Amino acid sequence: MAEETQDKDLFQSILGTVKDILSPGIKLLEDPASRTEFLNSLGLQDTGQSPEATSTESLDRYIAKEEKEVDAIQLADAMANLTHLMLSLEGFFRAAAASEDDPEFAGSEALDTFTNILVIDYIRRRKPTFHSVIQLISVLGRQTAAEGGSVKFVKDILIGYFKRLGQGFDKFATEEDAKTVSDCIFLLLGSGFFVLDKLVLEKYGIENVQIESWYGFEGVKTSTTPVADNITDRTLSYSITIIPAEKAETTLYNTLTWVPGDHGGLSLVVNQSGDLDYNLPVSEGKSVTFDAAGEGIFRIGNLPDKGLGGNNKIGVEFKHERSKPSMWSLFNQPAVKIGFGTYGLGFKITPDDFVLYFKSEMPFFFGRGGLTGFPFDKLPEKIEEKIPLSFGYSLKRNFFFGDSSAGTPAKTGTTTSALSREGADGGGAASSGEGEDGLVAGLAKMILNAIDLRLPLHKNLGNVMGLEVLNVKTGVQGSFDKMVLETSLDFWLKFGPVLTLAVSRLGINLEMEKRADNGGLAGYDLFPSIKMPNGVGVKVNAEVIKGGGFLYIDEPRGEYFGSLELQFKEIFTLKAVGLINTIMPDGSKGFSMMVIITAEFSPLQLGFGFTLLGVGGLLGLNRTVQVEPLRLGLRTNAIKSVLFPEDVIGNVPRIISDLKQIFPIREGQFLIGLMAKIGWGTPALIKIELGLMLEIPDPKILILGVISTKLPTEEAALLKLQVNFLGVVDFQNQFIYFEAQLFDSMLVGFPLTGSMAFAVAWGNQSVFAISVGGFHPDFRDYPNVPTLPSAFRDMARIGLSLLSGNNPRLTIECYFAITTNSLQFGAKLELLAYGPMGFNLYGLLAFDAIFIFDPFSFSIALEATLAIRKNSTILQGIHFKGVLSGATPWHVEGEVTYGLLFFDITIGFDATWGDSPTEIGKSTEDLLGKVKSELKDIRNWRAELPETQHQAVSHRSFEEEENPPLVLYPYGELRFSQRAIPLNYKIEQYGSLLPLKEDQFTISKILIDQEEQAKDTEKEMFAPGHFTKLSESEKLSRKSFEMLDSGFKLKDSGKLLTAIPHLNPVVMDYELNYTQDDDRALFAIGDLAFKHMVRQSAAAKSDLGWLKTKTRPLNSPAKVEVNPVGFAIADTSTLTDMAGGYRASTLAEAKEYVSSLVKGNPALADKIQVVESFELAL
Repeated sequence: MAEETQDKDLFQSILGTVKDILSPGIKLLEDPASRTEFLNSLGLQDTGQSPEATSTESLDRYIAKEEKEVDAIQLADAMANLTHLMLSLEGFFRAAAASEDDPEFAGSEALDTFTNILVIDYIRRRKPTFHSVIQLISVLGRQTAAEGGSVKFVKDILIGYFKRLGQGFDKFATEEDAKTVSDCIFLLLGSGFFVLDKLVLEKYGIENVQIESWYGFEGVKTSTTPVADNITDRTLSYSITIIPAEKAETTLYNTLTWVPGDHGGLSLVVNQSGDLDYNLPVSEGKSVTFDAAGEGIFRIGNLPDKGLGGNNKIGVEFKHERSKPSMWSLFNQPAVKIGFGTYGLGFKITPDDFVLYFKSEMPFFFGRGGLTGFPFDKLPEKIEEKIPLSFGYSLKRNFFFGDSSAGTPAKTGTTTSALSREGADGGGAASSGEGEDGLVAGLAKMILNAIDLRLPLHKNLGNVMGLEVLNVKTGVQGSFDKMVLETSLDFWLKFGPVLTLAVSRLGINLEMEKRADNGGLAGYDLFPSIKMPNGVGVKVNAEVIKGGGFLYIDEPRGEYFGSLELQFKEIFTLKAVGLINTIMPDGSKGFSMMVIITAEFSPLQLGFGFTLLGVGGLLGLNRTVQVEPLRLGLRTNAIKSVLFPEDVIGNVPRIISDLKQIFPIREGQFLIGLMAKIGWGTPALIKIELGLMLEIPDPKILILGVISTKLPTEEAALLKLQVNFLGVVDFQNQFIYFEAQLFDSMLVGFPLTGSMAFAVAWGNQSVFAISVGGFHPDFRDYPNVPTLPSAFRDMARIGLSLLSGNNPRLTIECYFAITTNSLQFGAKLELLAYGPMGFNLYGLLAFDAIFIFDPFSFSIALEATLAIRKNSTILQGIHFKGVLSGATPWHVEGEVTYGLLFFDITIGFDATWGDSPTEIGKSTEDLLGKVKSELKDIRNWRAELPETQHQAVSHRSFEEEENPPLVLYPYGELRFSQRAIPLNYKIEQYGSLLPLKEDQFTISKILIDQEEQAKDTEKEMFAPGHFTKLSESEKLSRKSFEMLDSGFKLKDSGKLLTAIPHLNPVVMDYELNYTQDDDRALFAIGDLAFKHMVRQSAAAKSDLGWLKTKTRPLNSPAKVEVNPVGFAIADTSTLTDMAGGYRASTLAEAKEYVSSLVKGNPALADKIQVVESFELAL
């Protein structure tokens, strides 16, 4: 065991601390002037007497002793001295309070205040850093001492703090509540970042880490955005920048804020940007670990969109590796010692939890010494263990003892107590309904409800049985009306060389129920019972079959999962993973299942060199597939949890966690999938894992796969390539999407990176885009794929490292992209070579090109740099940057900069040449003629049925004619929509042409028989740059296509009668004939069974069926759709509405409206701007 560093036993240390706390107070009470002043401050009279003199000789002797071991006789004498000293102080304060109405109570209160002041003074003297931090958050101070002492500090601050958090924001309903909680938590975190920056980074001269944090915002009384100011005032933002010696600089940005109940939900909102995985050595044995990944906003709480960003995580942990832990002696014979070893503290945030934790290792030593009698002769001579101990606070589990992980599925071997099965939270505070408890009772209940310890044993008993973990869990319900103790074991049993059985948490539950008559044992009845295991595993090692499986049971949560992997005499391997839920997310009873089964076998020839290596299937009942987590799984390789998962026994927690995110519970949805594993060559040089999934009844088709190769051989691979890909055909949301990512790929030992995406969407959101490696840096009109907000964002460039290792590093990156209105491509070559003390050589050569189709323009940027730097600061270097754009006219601009230390010399250039843009009068277009032509084109007119109507009859088809007539439905709708000219929009240009005369068109009225008809506006996708003059920067930043007015929809009012009046009606006659079988057999089906069987029948699915018409009557209104927020016109200085409530659905319409306002009043040019409507000042 590690060498011990202290020479005092535990009781010696405790008594020494108590004496150190009391000594200044005793000296104060012995001085007459100080004593009188102190008693008067408490409202008491000085009797002129000091506390009775008490000998502390035995106490001082025990504190000063040099022996490490506990001396029971000396300890008893020291405790007697301390007891007499405390009784003397108690008598003194009661005498001082003799004139009070209740002298005994007043004396006790005065003693409490006195001891509290001494405790605070001890913290100030011995732990000044801790005292300063607590003072910073206004927890500890003189006022705290005067208002209740240390008891009040513990009860009202510490216990009250965890009690509020344990109630899960039930009281955090208003802006004021959110501010209180933010001050309590975020100010503490912000102070931690400040201490880390000032007392660690600066103290130890660490320059490669930069930390900045901001909390709060001081607004002004005249602010026009008071709501935003209040939110900002309770928001914590921080950034962590890492500048490693041999890697590129990385920065994590993060913003956190609470959402109170009156803002729509009780949640913690996190806005994260950047990935960070770095361990910062602080000093010997001390380090800080930053672990963050993901992008975008996610929420923890009960907002409707909580849990977004399923793969996001943020964690910061300080760890102190103590190679020589402190040890304290508890007993001498036998020798029992406990210690304090390695410890860590930090926080972790995931989309489903927020955790503050402290974890440590508690060294434990037992030695029997010279004791030889029973039971010591049956024990080992000595036992040395490190017992893990952790505690903290979690939004999901409240205050806890035990595992400090956040946002992870329950590990095999964790469970809830029997008390939890009856309604209490097994990991948090006691159940509601409890009365107010005293300080000791409340603290004891909080601790007992949090204890869930797993103590490692790792004892092998004759290679037949192994004891792995001892589990201890406690729980309290009400005011100690019921208590539960779980004692269980994780162990394994070996039945010969063939079979091994592993059992998790099998043991005994002891329930204690309080009696009304105080009978039984200490007033409780005891009910012991067998604690059934949470999980059972089997391992088989026979000649014919090898493998195993594990089944996990969590009955309180209604969750059961397991895995199986069996190898049949090297003929084939069978793997299965299953997940069953019997409790739905809303807490109701139900059933949901997810099963994946695969079989891998010796290659079967398919022809042309291809072989079949495996098959599999997937089945999900009351499950849906979330494309976004599956798409993110391409980068993290989580797709392998679905396609032929590996090591399903050891990786089952991760696989189940991935399946929960990708296939969440959704009643009424079903999944079915087929998988195949195909190889090419013998042995297989290329392997393809392919899966096809179908979701019904809301149809969705997914194709996912992994293509991998190692050439020329797997053992000596020069090329290692793995491509993860996903394809989605979503009929409900009307889009096709495909994405591929390179994962863990290398060429001759050099890393390969890259991604590719393709999308086509139809319907209201028409999209076409393909990108290999991302987009132009200045391009902002990213394709919007329905239900996939992160698609095409943060794509990895196609990259290759041309040198081995990270120092020096030479990398090349490139990209290529096509959208509906642009062509983009570019490349970058980067060199980075580090020397001593952070000095480095940096070189860059890059170009980016973009071509806009409508209206045509292009921009090509070139950049080059060569510099000597200290970290990221340039000491000497030259930099060139230039841009060529055109084509009418041509324009080039740029600059060359030479820098040396603190001086820069810059030479710029700017030139324009070539033909000027087409002028008016040279080329024009008759737009009115185009609009008339579109009105006459029958292809722009459509007859439609309302969503609430049904076509119950069939119409004969017209023979093909050059101009077929338009047939209207009875009670139907008539729709006109064209894509040539946007309506209600100012036309400045028509491509490269200008309007001949008219430049704006509006359909103001529709008349039938001189009667005006009501109409709705129709919209189509138009390119604003085709009709409006845009700058080069606007062409890159604005959307290429926007929805603008294109026509109208006319509802039937009884006037759409265009049939020829003299047509004679035809009387339809029907002949009915029933055919029956006289020998038919009857079979009675129960009512429930019959309804279940016909639920998915054709009649039930019919739009005219009872199941549909009962919820959507024939004449019910159409479904309601929420309009987009839109754009508004605001004052540039105050953000107040400047257009009397005007709202535009697109940016193009809003910009055109601003132009019309400025044309009428030029003074508004610098006073109004276009903003999204939610940005308006309230």
